[in-house]
This record gives sequence, C-alpha cells and structure tokens, in this order.
Amino acid sequence: MLFCALAGLCSIAWSSEPRIAVSKSPLSLPFYVAREKNLFARHKVQPALVECLGGSRCIKEMIEGRADMATASELPFMFEVFEGRPITLIATFATNKDDMKFVVRKEIIKGGVKALVGKRIGFVNKTASHYYKDLLLLYYGIDPQSIVAVPMLPEALAMALSKGEVDAVSAWEPWGYAARGLGGNTVTVLDSPKLYSQTFNLLANNNYRLTQLRKMTGVLAALDEAIQFIKKNPAEARQILARDVGMDPETIKVVWSDYQFELTLQQSLVTTLQGQARWARGEGHVSQSLADPEFLHFIDSSLLRKIRPNAVDFVYP
Repeated sequence: MLFCALAGLCSIAWSSEPRIAVSKSPLSLPFYVAREKNLFARHKVQPALVECLGGSRCIKEMIEGRADMATASELPFMFEVFEGRPITLIATFATNKDDMKFVVRKEIIKGGVKALVGKRIGFVNKTASHYYKDLLLLYYGIDPQSIVAVPMLPEALAMALSKGEVDAVSAWEPWGYAARGLGGNTVTVLDSPKLYSQTFNLLANNNYRLTQLRKMTGVLAALDEAIQFIKKNPAEARQILARDVGMDPETIKVVWSDYQFELTLQQSLVTTLQGQARWARGEGHVSQSLADPEFLHFIDSSLLRKIRPNAVDFVYP
C-alpha cells in the first residue's frame, strides 16, 4: 500500500482500488490501525492512503479527482453540500468533544478574556477551526466580528502564534498540541465547556460509490475491525497514533478518553449539520442565492447497514 507523506499526487497501481484522502489527525486512527494490521487486505481491498493536512484538503483531493474517498469533519462537508458537490457521506467513524483547542498568548488575556476584542486570531477558513472560533468567542460574550480574523493553513497556526503574528489560534489536533509546544509557558488553552462535538466521517465520490460497492464495503469492514482492535488494545493503538500523527505519547494518554471510535450514522449528525448551515448563512460564509440543503440527500446509510445495521438511526433512508 502507498501512503503519501504529503498531500498531493500519488501514483496509483490499481484501476478499481480506492484512493482515500486521510487527514493527519488522531481522529483518523482507525485508518492507521487498519493499515498497520493489514485489515484492508483481509477484506479484499487495497486502498492507497493519501495523507493530507485537514479534512477540507482531503475533500479537495477527492473533488479534483486525485482521490475516490476522503475523511473530514462534518463542517467542510456541510460547505460542499451547499455547493451541490457529487459526494456522499457514508459513515461517521470517530467523535470528539475536545479535539479543538483555542490557544492564546497569556499576556493578551491577563486582564480578562474580553481583551481578545480587536486581537488577531488565526484559524482555518470554512473548517471546524472556523466554527469553533466563533462558538468560543460567543460563549465569552465576544462578537466574532469584533476580532481581526486571520485565515491560514493549519500547519502555519502554531508558528504564527509563537512568532506573535497572531494573538490566538483555533486549531484541531495535532496543531493545537504543536501550538502549545512551541509557545511553552507563554501560551495557554482557553477553558470552555464542551461546546462542539466534532464528528469525523468517511465521504465518497458518487461515481466511485455507485460503481465500486464491494470495495467500499471492504473499506468499511476493515475500519470496523480496526475500531474493535482499538477498543481491545488501547496501549498499542496509542503507539500507532503517536508514530503516525507525531504526538507525544504522554499527551495522547491524557486525552485518550476524549476520542470515541465507532461506526455510526446518528440523527444528531443531521442536527449538527443544520445548525452549522444556519451559522454559515448567518455569517455570510455561503451565498444567499444558494438554497438550504437537504442533507439526507447527501448521506447513504446502505453500506453501513450491511456492516452494522444497529449503528444507523431510523432517520436515515
């Protein structure tokens, strides 16, 4: 199997084997385990895993034809649904209520969190980072329009904060971890309740989904087996995660309980997507000319029902 070190072009040797754009994130652990334990081969599929930095980039790989499937949180998927892209969400395989981190320079908030008004905040546009930034600011009574928004790539967030180019960053792991590491004693993570339950999902190009059902089912079956391995062998799973994502093993151990790995399609996913769609329209992140999307038309539960029928809420067709 081929695993690209960076997002970009991959040389693919199989005509029907899926090219899967996988976000370099702790949430993608089932893919790393399935690769490590040869679980894909056990289910007669040989995917090429194309590593990319963030779900929005993974989706771009798929939309632009360099991948057949992709991993992403529901937020970038929501934006693509607004545009009517020919993609479908197949299953949720991970959830986390604390993957997002708002890391701020301590000197900025020594007089209180409201001091963030007018400050430069780094985030990744139209991703979970963007959504979480607004949620957290609103929680502290700060109008998201009152800060200086600095959109950037996820891998640039930590360095920008450490250099003082921004005053705070909204980042997912491992970039939140990187921001804390580079900032050291000069930065802190802003406390908040669990504002956002992020899902990580498997998406597919519609053409591939409709023509390669057996391969897609094999991918899901391998992920399901990988998840069972994670539950039974957490210590080994953490070692795989530390190596493949590049996080400190002790940090992973501390946050391990925040990650929930399970193949599901829950009604709450649609509720979350609908709330995010209202946010996107209200904040002007999508054109007012676009119709409100019907998310159920972009979700296919049929493959997951073959693997774990009880994991699908009745709301899904």
